[in-house]
Formats: sequence, C-alpha cells, structure tokens
Amino acid sequence: MSRVIPLLLLALAACADAEAAPKAGSIKGTVVFEGTPPERAPLDRTADPKCGSEPVLAEDVVVTDGKLRDVFVRIKNGSGGTHAAPEDPVVVTQTGCRYTPRVVGVLAGQSLEIHNGDPTFHNVRGNLGKKIAFNLPQAAKSKPIRRDDLGAAGDVVSLACDVHPWMAGWAVITDHPYFAVTGEDGKFLITGLKPGTYTVEAWHPTLGLKTTKVKVKKGKKAAVTKFVFRAAD
Repeated sequence: MSRVIPLLLLALAACADAEAAPKAGSIKGTVVFEGTPPERAPLDRTADPKCGSEPVLAEDVVVTDGKLRDVFVRIKNGSGGTHAAPEDPVVVTQTGCRYTPRVVGVLAGQSLEIHNGDPTFHNVRGNLGKKIAFNLPQAAKSKPIRRDDLGAAGDVVSLACDVHPWMAGWAVITDHPYFAVTGEDGKFLITGLKPGTYTVEAWHPTLGLKTTKVKVKKGKKAAVTKFVFRAAD
C-alpha cells in the first residue's frame, strides 16, 4: 500500500497538469480569387524535347473554380516559442522542367533538397533578393542538391534554371512550423496552435501579401478565415 499511494498521487498530478495545459487549436480556410484571372499562356518547351511533349500552361497565377493555388499561409514570424528544425529536408523535384511543389515552407535551420526527375540537365540557381545564394549544375540522374544554409527566418529564396528560363519556385523560411500551402482547392489548415489571437499572412509569389487577425480557441473546432485576392489588386 505504501507504494500505491505515491503512484496514485503522481497520476492525479499528471491529470491535473493535462487539464491545466491549454489544448491546441487550429485555423482553416480558403484563398479565393475574385474577378477574371490572368490568362495562362502555353509554355513553349520545344527548345528541350526532354522536358516533355504534352501541352502545359504557365503557372504564374493558377485559379480553379475561383480558388487560388500556391499561396503560402502562415502565422506571422515571431509568434513565440522555440522550434527545432526537422531532420528531414524539404524536397522539391524538377519534373517536366517545372518545380514541384512550386512553393514550399522551410523551418529556419532545415535543409532543402532539389531532385532532378527529368532526363535532362538543369542548373539550380537560388536567389535571395538580388543576390545569388547558390548556382549549381544538376545532370540527369545525379544526386539531389542539398542546401543546409538556406537563410534566416523571413527570407524568401527563389529558384530558377537558366537552361529553362520559364522554371520558377520559392522557398519561404519561417521560425515556426505553423504554415500551409494551398493546392488546387485553395484550402489550408494550420494545427497545433495555443489559444490566442494571431496575425495570419497569405503570400503569393505574383499577387503579393494579405494579412488578417484570427482568434484561436482550444478544442476541436477550428477558427475559420478566408483570404481574397482580386484582379484589380
């Protein structure tokens, strides 16, 4: 009995701590485009037949049923907490002479890997503003390019290929893991948030930045918000 009582007290204390700790909340929403979206011109890839023969369209602004793709949505940097960088890298693959995904989020200190899935030669040029951060060759079937020193939180590294000038991608560096990138349906979900009021940013490489305030409560019910980009913006 003398051993059971301390164990029981520990269990009760653990339950009390769990109840006292704020439960995580979440934010979900949709990014929409109002008005007539820019026309997506056909990409001319005939200069390199190894890029593929199927017709593809430019990806500067991709709108499907009014929903906007490739929008990076995050809690604003500096929202608190310390977050260790994951050991697994963020992976971008060159497929059909295009970067997939086109927009990714990278936690500060996390690595970025660029794979060549094409049967052709690329060079991968990473630009930090007007400065070239790296410019590396990548032949077909070669090892991935890995960058462990991508930049600091708040930086945006753009990816380009001088062999195929239509190629473009972006890696957005954050100081926390609370971000998402919209797909064809324009939806996003950010989980694991402590209760509180947050500034949420939605950034698109071509259309720019939108911000809003969102109040997150504990529990399973997510806070809901929406970002609207317009043709006239």
